[in-house]
Formats: sequence, C-alpha cells, structure tokens
Amino acid sequence: MKTILRLTLALSLSFAALGASAQSNVLRVSAIPDEAPTELQRKFTPLGDYLKKETGMDVQFTPVTDYAAVVEGLATNKIDMAWLGGFTFVQARIRTGGGVVPIVQRAEDEVFTSKFIVPIDSTAKTLADLKGKTFAFGAPSSTSGSLMPRYFLLQAGINPEKDFKTVAFSGAHDATVAFVAASRAEAGVLNASVWDKLV
Repeated sequence: MKTILRLTLALSLSFAALGASAQSNVLRVSAIPDEAPTELQRKFTPLGDYLKKETGMDVQFTPVTDYAAVVEGLATNKIDMAWLGGFTFVQARIRTGGGVVPIVQRAEDEVFTSKFIVPIDSTAKTLADLKGKTFAFGAPSSTSGSLMPRYFLLQAGINPEKDFKTVAFSGAHDATVAFVAASRAEAGVLNASVWDKLV
C-alpha cells in the first residue's frame, strides 16, 4: 500500500463518475500528462493492479493530451479517478462544483520543489541572470512547472512575459529538459523529482 501512495500526487475521485463506472465495472483512471505517456503508463500499472485487486473492477488507464483534458474528463464523467497536481486539483474542484475530492497524497508533496535549469555552459547563476533569455515552463496548469516558479520569479522581480526574451510551454517536465538540451530555450523549470530521476 505504501508503494501505491508514493505513486500518487493527489489522486482525486469524482463521485458522480464512480457511480456510473460501478455500473459498467470499469474504473477509468487518468493523470496529468506531466511526463511522457510511456512513463505514465509504467507508473500507473501497479496502481491499476492494486485497484483491480481491491475493487474487483477492471481498471483502464485513460491518457489525456493536456492538463485541461484531465480536468474536463473528471467534470464530464469520462474519467473516474485522476492523479492531479495541486493547481489542477483546484481547477477540477471548481469545474465540478466540489464533485472531486482528494483521497491520497504522498508525504513528499508537502515539501516538493521546482528546479530552474540552464545548459552546463550557461553563464546564468541566479534568477536575475535569466532576464533577457528564452525560457520554458512545463504545462500552463502545472503546479511545479508553472505556478510555483512564476511566484518565485515575481518575488525576484522578474515578470516572465516582460523580462524573458520569449516564453514557451513544453507541456511536460521531461519535455522542458529536452527544450533546454536542444537549445529551444536558454533556461527552464520543472518538478525537482523528475529532474532527480533524469540526472
């Protein structure tokens, strides 16, 4: 059980969808696409196995194209349960009128962080050094790939839309690393746990 809890950031349940799902005997589980689809599938296979064992229901992982799609899937009862970040949970809670509730959170989620990255040969050493550079966030609705970093940039006196040469959205944490590695952005930001896994 502890392994399953570690796999989930904020697994949220839509009660209306679960009722419909119970009638079809298929539990539709999804996740914010913060990493490559193959990695998400790998991460959710143990969760699906656990849920099938505990509920007796077939579990279907339902991939989505972006963060908004998982929120909409919960709101329209196309998804029964989803792995969400803090920001997307708030969006889902509002979009469903409170119909989505959190059921589990990992211990590290209380203290998770973002990492600002630059190429190894970059002269940038501080956030202030990023002014005038091209910059890549993750997905617009990502807590650690957009919301939190924007707060820290603003606290450092950097308005992304005014102070960066251009702002791009990679769509996922691992994609941000690829953006910076391929020189599509001179700097970027991503979830620290994804960074730690990649280095």
